[in-house]
Amino acid sequence: MFICIAGKNNIAVNVLEYLVKNNNKRYELGVVCNKTEKGINTWQKSLRYFAKKYNVKEYRIENIYQINQLLFISLEFDRIINTQYFKDARLYNIHFSLLPKYRGMYTSAFPILNGEEKSGVTLHKIDNGIDTGDIISQICFELSPMITSRELYKKYIFYGTKLMLEYIERLINNKICSVSQIENEATYYSKKSIDYKNIDIDLCQPSNIIDRQIRAFNFREYQLPIVYGKEIIETKITKIKSQYKPGRIIYEDIHGMLISSMDYNILLLYDRLDELLCACKTGDIKIVQDICIVSSHINAKGFNGWSPLMVATYYNQKDIVKYLIMAGANICQKSNNGTNLLMYAKDAYLTYRDITLFNFFCDLGLDETEKDYEGHDLLYYIQELEYDNSKLLYSIMLKNKNINY
Repeated sequence: MFICIAGKNNIAVNVLEYLVKNNNKRYELGVVCNKTEKGINTWQKSLRYFAKKYNVKEYRIENIYQINQLLFISLEFDRIINTQYFKDARLYNIHFSLLPKYRGMYTSAFPILNGEEKSGVTLHKIDNGIDTGDIISQICFELSPMITSRELYKKYIFYGTKLMLEYIERLINNKICSVSQIENEATYYSKKSIDYKNIDIDLCQPSNIIDRQIRAFNFREYQLPIVYGKEIIETKITKIKSQYKPGRIIYEDIHGMLISSMDYNILLLYDRLDELLCACKTGDIKIVQDICIVSSHINAKGFNGWSPLMVATYYNQKDIVKYLIMAGANICQKSNNGTNLLMYAKDAYLTYRDITLFNFFCDLGLDETEKDYEGHDLLYYIQELEYDNSKLLYSIMLKNKNINY
């Protein structure tokens, strides 16, 4: 049997890693990457990067059509599959919606725009339609009233991976059942249904519709919604009925603008992440506290995948580190390279000769055996240090973990 993973991002890498780990010479493995694949880990893992890491061969889609006993798994693949091109294949896809609803594109935006209370992921057979194949299984989950498109996408990745790994062995052994989709329940959105280059937030709407628009287009790695030239990170609907024409700015300060709508005034809060990251570097805790009044900033990440907590740790800003954690910062975040906070705390010690943060994160129970995307853990990097430095760091980990190295 030959198994091909076609697609991109964390979900494709997660399934690839499972297949590499559990192969036991049961099958050959290959990948087909998306056209935009650059082989670099960004805010999502790169399928090409990890295929090379695990010595899995990359193919062009045309090269796998004639393979016998092919199990083809599409995970965010960017091309429509024509089943007639394949000689001997079983073809499956994970779609980010509860099919038959939301076939096609932009499943992280339309459920929010349409005010859905739930969404989900679907494992289905691939036929010659667009997301029309028979359904094998689904996972449904609730949508919180404040969910953004980025947060919804992360849920798709999590539950899509969960569903795929739950069924992967059954797919390999061809022991699955499926049911046809109910056509009169189907909805479909094409690539032309949203023009992301010209997003226009319609302010002549009730406040809840404005809120949905902001959340539906709030996906930092691609875009933030813009109102009156300002990038918006969060909204808050007030209980004050609007007395002015919809869209009028009633009040504005450094945090955001209060505008009128067709019913209630709504507060649109500005994105200030770049300013926050700079303050975390320089140690200006007053600015940090001021910006973090808007809580969406606390766990946001900049271009290189660094969060405010990572920046503060790397530059040994101890008071800011403790403030951010108290404010809800996620201590398990990683950068685009898979670097964790203990690794940054190690760097802070080497630069500033201050062991406080390394001690602090060890006390919090961070895992020193956690590996970055190069496959190295903290111990690997400590072994490369001079003896006195490595001895001190080892001793702290021994004290906190009570383990032997």
